[in-house]
Amino acid sequence: MKSLITITTCNRLHEVKKYILPYIDFCNHNEDFDFLLSLDGNNPEYLDFCNEFHIPLLYSDEREGVGLSKNRVLTQFPDYDYYFFIEDDVELIDGSVFQDNIDFSVENNVPHLSHRTWGYDSIKTITNGTIIIKGTKAAAQFCFFEAKALFKIGGWNTLFAQYKRFGHSEHSYRFFHAGLQDYPFIALEATSKKLFVHDPPHVTNIECDYIDNHYHPDEKALIDQKTTYFPLQTLSKFHYNGFDMNYNKVVAEYLQNNRKKYPLVKGKERCKCFGGMYLYKAQNTKMWFMKWVYLSISFLLFSKSSSLRHFIKQELHLI
Repeated sequence: MKSLITITTCNRLHEVKKYILPYIDFCNHNEDFDFLLSLDGNNPEYLDFCNEFHIPLLYSDEREGVGLSKNRVLTQFPDYDYYFFIEDDVELIDGSVFQDNIDFSVENNVPHLSHRTWGYDSIKTITNGTIIIKGTKAAAQFCFFEAKALFKIGGWNTLFAQYKRFGHSEHSYRFFHAGLQDYPFIALEATSKKLFVHDPPHVTNIECDYIDNHYHPDEKALIDQKTTYFPLQTLSKFHYNGFDMNYNKVVAEYLQNNRKKYPLVKGKERCKCFGGMYLYKAQNTKMWFMKWVYLSISFLLFSKSSSLRHFIKQELHLI
């Protein structure tokens, strides 16, 4: 059984450089997993970076949003058993997250899993000893798909190419509407502890007036139609640079010679990385003293972090 781990990205090479290496290193040490970087658009800086480190890259002539970026991956590489699509600001903490999701999917016949999920009717439950959360809303930072079910419900709707955003929720709802799982979004509780989602600015901003309760009106309309299939389609031409997706010798040698954390970034950007790391530690420790020690360090390193401010507000509310 083969899995493809794809990092989707657009105009945020600085984020890619922060977090990409552990994913490639994981694939280097696990032959059942391949790695791909999928760029929405054609940015020469990405091409130069990937050529330097022999990173397999799929890129398009035009920017059309992350949904179309995923469609290109499925069109170019349709023969995997499992697909992971991960956004470029997601830091890998524990590589066992991949096998966790595969094992749960196989054992419980759940073809689609998310990073975390929420909604007024979300529930936490235990399935065969695994704590899961089911809900009606989720973001697309980390998505797992079993291939047969994925191709059964099809690709991301090309309607959203005009916005260069949206569409992932409608796509997930198709698994629910097709009767393939009992909630549109299901997440293992452990997944959120094995990944850390950072919060850089969106590449494409949409005015708040367009959003109705988490959804763009066009996406909400499609969800309400309860569609179960949309054909896998691409629009602009796309290209693959041809580098090996299973083992990256250049990165392996680089990591052998650069053992420090976040070796591809420097200065303020590296401080932000460590600020995020200490925020993750604060979120996951049960010791109150250490929680505030970690938060203090995180604040000193990256005081403008919106994730940090949000977490501190939550903690103060609980006191």
